[in-house]
Amino acid sequence: MVFHLINAQNNKKFIQKAIVFLMIISTIPILLTPMSQVSAQDGNASLTGTITDLGVDTNDDGIYETLKIGVEVNVSNPGTYTVGVNGILGATSSELVSVSEENSTYLDEGVQIVYVSLDGPTIFDSWIVPENLSIITLFESDNQLDSLSNIPLTNMYLISNFGLLPASLTGTVTDEGVDTDDDGLFNYLRFGVEVNVTSAGTYTVDLGGLYDASYNILSGAVVNATYLTEGIHVVYVDMLGAEIYAASVSPTTLAEVLLYDESNRTLGTLNTITLPTSYTYVEFQRPTIITNIVKVERTITLKQNGNIYITNDYLIENVGFWIEYIELGFPDNAYDFSVRDEMGTLETTEGTNLLNVTLRYSVDTNETLKLYIGYYLPWDSYVSQANGVDFTFQFSLFEEFNSTIGTLTVDIVLPTGAKFQSSTPLDPVSTDDGLSFSLSDVEPSDDLNFEIDYKYDVFWASFYPTIWMGIIAIVASAFLFFRVAPQTLSVSTSQVPSTELKSFIESYEEKATIREELESLEERLRKGKIPRRRYKVRKKMLDSRLATVTRTLVTLREKIRGAGSKYANMMRQIEVAETNLEGAERDMQRVKARYKRGEVSKGAYGKLLEEYQGRIEAAKTTIDRVLLRLRE
Repeated sequence: MVFHLINAQNNKKFIQKAIVFLMIISTIPILLTPMSQVSAQDGNASLTGTITDLGVDTNDDGIYETLKIGVEVNVSNPGTYTVGVNGILGATSSELVSVSEENSTYLDEGVQIVYVSLDGPTIFDSWIVPENLSIITLFESDNQLDSLSNIPLTNMYLISNFGLLPASLTGTVTDEGVDTDDDGLFNYLRFGVEVNVTSAGTYTVDLGGLYDASYNILSGAVVNATYLTEGIHVVYVDMLGAEIYAASVSPTTLAEVLLYDESNRTLGTLNTITLPTSYTYVEFQRPTIITNIVKVERTITLKQNGNIYITNDYLIENVGFWIEYIELGFPDNAYDFSVRDEMGTLETTEGTNLLNVTLRYSVDTNETLKLYIGYYLPWDSYVSQANGVDFTFQFSLFEEFNSTIGTLTVDIVLPTGAKFQSSTPLDPVSTDDGLSFSLSDVEPSDDLNFEIDYKYDVFWASFYPTIWMGIIAIVASAFLFFRVAPQTLSVSTSQVPSTELKSFIESYEEKATIREELESLEERLRKGKIPRRRYKVRKKMLDSRLATVTRTLVTLREKIRGAGSKYANMMRQIEVAETNLEGAERDMQRVKARYKRGEVSKGAYGKLLEEYQGRIEAAKTTIDRVLLRLRE
């Protein structure tokens, strides 16, 4: 009796577990059933989420008259249902083709496919390549049962599938080297691109760059826009031979060919076209480098210790091919050169009276650059002495140049205590520091030699250091006096090493120069004055240098801040001004973008720009004022 009771209880527990197990099993198909992208309402049918698509060419002309969409419907109760397709999307949600169609049909129970045909010419006129369907709906009478959104098409399409393009690329490209001056070198590499025109108009062929066998690339686009009548035409596009030589690219492959219409719509693309002819870069014309020296400011300092120091500040305009180096002349026996641009020291190599300067970045046609060069000359080679006090300095206002100098200014600083006597053949203008010559339109053939006589008592040279020693002695005595005097006040500010202050000021000025160069670089890219490849290389270098300078400034700032409240306050002023400057610049860029999108009126745009520019100028003024105090 006891045995039967226990057995019955076990059977009861087994039955309960079996029921729970069966309930779990029954829910698995429900969980595994694909869900629509928009939840379906309860009804007699639903969308499964599966579609098919196919272009339909009804007259065998190679053009799709319709895009046929097959929509899968799961029907639980037979009846008449309506499937609608509304809109086609391109690569982004903003690219919408306004095309729609629906199909009402009787469907039996089970999974059925309903076909909806979208108009091909409408797709073609939109000039949007179809990639997704915007919305699919399922209705029974006026009751919406289900919907899907943003459904990817199963096949890839081109806009040319749905209509006849006004022009297209045939795929044929020819090439030839062109020597226009019969010197045995190709001035151009001429490409012939075959275009099939079905509707007369102006079309543009754009070549996107050249590769050599090692995949070195000569970037930069060359184009030819021309009016073409109906038929097959060859459009010729010339690539400058000097650019091929300068890049040292022996072209084997044309990177890209693009065809545009007057509305800048892309009609055709060819990629990686192997050139029929083999070339080496040495077959092409050498670049013609022409530079104009707009201005030179030269300072000649006759030092009391018997040295002559020359500094030349150049403003140079490039009127020829883009340049990456430049040659500058210097006088005989010059030594200890220093060459820099606005960002720092440049690499140089010396030749016979010529200095080859490697520029920090290439300078395009009609662009200018500034260079600063300094060097020493031996005293005995240029200065002669008579009677112990009469000196003659013989030199040239400028030397070793091969183009016209627009403006040449030469300042001569005589030794302290020297007295100017005469000058031959030009008369200088007296200045606070010495003498000055100014000439315009100086030609290489001009005689620029001159001679200056001055008196200088060697006693002054020996007495000059004595004066300094006396000053130093007085300062030292004063220091000792005040040091032993009773101290009534304690000052928390400690002395910052002058080298650190100088480094901070120079680093900050370099940072400002880099920022200006980045802004100029962006502007040049926007105006198409610099190839994108060169822009990227230059920007990467500037960004790297800016990061280095910024790290240096952070280190120096902390050292200066620790010198006391006075310096800490100045560092805080700079930080606040920098924050205001960056904020104003961001706001300015943001309002420019909004104005382009039409979100800001012209009047409001002008006022905002004026406000942001005022904030920028105020921040810069604050920074300049602090740097000036640090210099003092």
